[in-house]
Amino acid sequence: MIIALLTLALGSGIAHAATDVAPHMSAGYSAPRLFDMANAYVRDGKPGLAVLNYERARLLTPNDPDIQANLSFVRTMSGLPPITGTWFERQASRFASPNTLFWFGCVGLLIVGASLFLARQYPRRRLALGACSAAGFALMAVTLCNALAIWPMMNQAVVVARATPARVAPVSMADSLLALREGEILTVDAEVRDFTLVHTDTGRTGWVASADIAPVVPR
Repeated sequence: MIIALLTLALGSGIAHAATDVAPHMSAGYSAPRLFDMANAYVRDGKPGLAVLNYERARLLTPNDPDIQANLSFVRTMSGLPPITGTWFERQASRFASPNTLFWFGCVGLLIVGASLFLARQYPRRRLALGACSAAGFALMAVTLCNALAIWPMMNQAVVVARATPARVAPVSMADSLLALREGEILTVDAEVRDFTLVHTDTGRTGWVASADIAPVVPR
């Protein structure tokens, strides 16, 4: 379910996250299209928007070597550290694509439902049908593990503007705590008017202008 919602969000809301996305690209989105958009932003010298679209493409096809290679190149070029992810995230992405795992969950749910229904109709076959139910629950568990692996990205955002300050308060006149680099990935904690409270990988927290960042998963 999470993957289906993610795909829908990428298809309908991406233009709200990156305001200078070309209007003719708003018809729909897929991993190849996001990958092409990211490559175009690299050529235009916009590493923040490039990282954003590579990350979105990576959510849809986490095992694509071209996406991984180009994302690593842009991050290195921008002076950003490589993203390694947790062990759990790496293993989940290697097993299968998110879309495949989503269908695993659907098939598992169908198997469990059918097995429980047939077990009432044919009580003598409950043992065999119980084994089918267990297999269905296993498929659903695999999908759940994948959802847990990508869940942290639901609250992540990418800095898409240059020289973005993180301030002590959600007002433009507040003192700056640190300067965020274009293409840096942040975790969103809260929103107040036109500002967003974020924290970095190192745990530093500050308020940034919402227009200077874009969520990896569009709203």
